[in-house]
Amino acid sequence: MLIESSLLLVALIAVIAGSALQSMSGFGLAVIASPVLVIINTNFLPAPMLALGCILSLINCIRYHQQLSFSNIKLALLARIPGSVLGIFLLTLLPPIFFAVCFSLLIMLSVLLTYRRVNIEHGSRNLVLAGFFSGLMGTTTSVGGPPIALVYQNSKLSTVRAELGLFFLIGTLMSVVMLVVSGNINYAQVQLTLPLIPALFVGFGLSFYLDKYLGQRYLKPLISTLSLTSCSIILLKAFFY
Repeated sequence: MLIESSLLLVALIAVIAGSALQSMSGFGLAVIASPVLVIINTNFLPAPMLALGCILSLINCIRYHQQLSFSNIKLALLARIPGSVLGIFLLTLLPPIFFAVCFSLLIMLSVLLTYRRVNIEHGSRNLVLAGFFSGLMGTTTSVGGPPIALVYQNSKLSTVRAELGLFFLIGTLMSVVMLVVSGNINYAQVQLTLPLIPALFVGFGLSFYLDKYLGQRYLKPLISTLSLTSCSIILLKAFFY
């Protein structure tokens, strides 16, 4: 076993929480689960997290299939391709500590932005920029949600859930294929991914209950606290160990 039983339980809980949040709000799996998983084993980034995100996005696309519209996200998807290619290139040049630090800072920034009213228009230019940086961030750190989520922040919740699900399904699949072709996925990462797949379905099912009985105002402070704490631990680990 690549992970101790106690740590595997922690990983499963993190994935359940992240998948529940993403199923409710359109994104969040990487924001919640990645900081915890990277502390357990750095090999969880980026490939295993991207693979988990791809599976969860497929489930949510099936759930919200009636609201899907490819035309609304095609610009962002096209722009994600060069972003992902640049991400693959950077993975071959820069040391892992660089991505650990960038990953933590990006998570912290995305959490802080949720507490500020940032008005970003849902237009072609912003979709292209968001798609590019989502591809770059997603391929290198597995966290590609914040850029595209900011563009969709003023959209209807049903639209956000459906279109972000489709964007992440196609986008993360692109990144996974590029990682495979470039040799950045190994058997150990596959072994890390497989035990966590059932947790995606548990979190997805849990989202139906939370969506009905637990308001976003109660989830947000807890999620933010856990994310910031986890990222702080990652930064301390990166600089002092």
